[in-house]
Amino acid sequence: MKEWTPTEIKAFRQRLNLYQKDFAALLHVTEQYICNLEKGVKTPGGTLRALLDCLEQKENEKGKEVTKRHGKTQRTL
Repeated sequence: MKEWTPTEIKAFRQRLNLYQKDFAALLHVTEQYICNLEKGVKTPGGTLRALLDCLEQKENEKGKEVTKRHGKTQRTL
């Protein structure tokens, strides 16, 4: 299981194109908790790390999916 540094958490949230409040809602935590994770004040526990790992894996799988439309390759979101 990945350790999830503050930089990695923030970068992942930004890759998902989410505000802190939306990322918090997705993870069922508070916006303040996300802020503290990104600042390094708090570290994610085992359950949250596992959830982040699952979300990252799903996001990576989505990135590999491509479809052909009108002769162009497009990433499916």
